[in-house]
Amino acid sequence: MVIEQHPALHSLSVEDKLQLSEELCMDAMLDAQRNPALLERVKERLQDFHNDPDSGISWNDLKVKILSRQKLA
Repeated sequence: MVIEQHPALHSLSVEDKLQLSEELCMDAMLDAQRNPALLERVKERLQDFHNDPDSGISWNDLKVKILSRQKLA
């Protein structure tokens, strides 16, 4: 896992980890605009989601799920 290569990430708060994941997603989207293969993969995954919307969840639902797990731990 990538996080194992960056031990300092373990010390981030849940909120900071969520913010980082949002920033990484945005960065990946910018990379996709410059990388045709990555852009194609993003388009495929988006099409998969459009074909079966129940196969994924919204970003807000994911954040709630992650935060609720942290409160249980």
